[in-house]
Amino acid sequence: MGKKKVKRKIIEYANLKEKVAVVWTRVSTKEQADNNNSLEIQKKECELYAKRNNIEIVEYFGGTNESAKKEGKLYQEMIAKVAKMKEVNIILVYSFDRFSRAGDEGILTKRYLKSKGIYVVSITQATDPDNPAGEFMENILFLFNQFENNLRKGKCEAGMKECLEKGYWYARPPMGFDKKKEGKEHIVTVNKTGELLREAFYWKAKEGLTDVQIVERLKAHGLKIYKQKLSEIFHNPFYCGKIKHALLGDTIIDGKQEILAPVDVWNKVNGIESNIGYSHAIETPMYPLKRHVICDNCGCYLTGYEVKTKRLHYYKCNTKGCKSNHNIVKIHDGYSCLLSGYTIPEELIPITKKVLTKVFKERNDNQSCLHKELSKQLTECNNQIKDVNVKCGMGYITTEVYETTISVLKDKKASIENELEKSKENLSNLQKFIDSTLQIACKLGDLWVNSNFSIQQKLQSLVFPEGVIYNKETNSYLTKKVNSVFTFVSNISAFYEIHKNKKEPLFSDSFSLVAETGLEPMTSRL
Repeated sequence: MGKKKVKRKIIEYANLKEKVAVVWTRVSTKEQADNNNSLEIQKKECELYAKRNNIEIVEYFGGTNESAKKEGKLYQEMIAKVAKMKEVNIILVYSFDRFSRAGDEGILTKRYLKSKGIYVVSITQATDPDNPAGEFMENILFLFNQFENNLRKGKCEAGMKECLEKGYWYARPPMGFDKKKEGKEHIVTVNKTGELLREAFYWKAKEGLTDVQIVERLKAHGLKIYKQKLSEIFHNPFYCGKIKHALLGDTIIDGKQEILAPVDVWNKVNGIESNIGYSHAIETPMYPLKRHVICDNCGCYLTGYEVKTKRLHYYKCNTKGCKSNHNIVKIHDGYSCLLSGYTIPEELIPITKKVLTKVFKERNDNQSCLHKELSKQLTECNNQIKDVNVKCGMGYITTEVYETTISVLKDKKASIENELEKSKENLSNLQKFIDSTLQIACKLGDLWVNSNFSIQQKLQSLVFPEGVIYNKETNSYLTKKVNSVFTFVSNISAFYEIHKNKKEPLFSDSFSLVAETGLEPMTSRL
């Protein structure tokens, strides 16, 4: 048979011969700290009370200004530990609301501790825990604390709802955004992480990459993220400028935060199509330029449709009143010609290969130097963090100074680590990369025409990552952003066309300076 548990003998508070206590201190807001309720004051007053009443203090708990979630964990750990400390019979607090503001839960916890022979004693609210009237008064105080909390919560929720209805996000924004407050306005802007997430939305919408592929690509760019988190981001309307919140019920508000992904891109990522009169699949091989070509009249992406009675295919803009309607052959021929403008003449391949080799070698060398410098900075930052921890432990700096300093140093460390990860992205097989680049650049227009839907989509996003604008009047395209590799190719071709019939040599040894603005490697693989 197992050992029989021996119940702890409960002695009335007034009859305790030896009073042994632990101290629990807590603040939940800066205002409480400023209102004569700081952690230091609570601790000092508890020590003075213990001295006057012959109470021995053996340990301190709390003593932090943590979030409610973390503080709740510390509270539960304190209760569990004290319940096992045989010599302790008192938990000393500044006031009952410092012990608990949860009403019934606080009463049950106090009752549980009393069953263990442990009394919760408030130094500012005198009660007699030995008689029913005193216990009743304690319970009233706990319930009043909860009532006060609920009143405060109701006022806060009303204010939060009003803030949301005005389009302002009051809370901590999702990943990829920073928030600051100017007056009564909450300004939410896209940060560096958000810029990468913006790319992820376009990769998903235009290249059709899976979440796993996007996670790997983001990792290569210095952003580590789990697939589940990425899926959560893709489904969150906050990223396309909307606000959805439990306080708003089923209502969705147009937010004032910076838009990370346009609504049409967010819709495509989530499989939402809203084309009046037509039903479209997410992948439509007949229309590779769908949601890539932009109408110059209204700025919306063109979509594709078929006139089944005539078996003819068209691109059109769905904006009401725009009347932008284009024959598919005309659009595709024009786009093929546009791509052909980024083709390297055969005669220039040797010199182009030489230039690219030099440019990318310099880039790798620069990345290597940057990596060394960042590694040095990271070591220095780690030493600074270690030094601050030692000074805090030795009591040379206050808790407030420590928390401020360590927060700045940790942010600095995270930033350096992020940049360090990016600096590892050297091109390991430089010659193979250059050969594949030139192979694509020599037949870009033909390659797009003769490829399947998937390759066409990747080529489009590779060369024109933000799409192209189509002008109906001139039947021509305007480019928004061109991959700098292909801008370089276009410059070479234009230079060649101007000078090929002249007698002087086309290129000198200094020709590589044409690329001095810098090139970025093609991040999309065919």
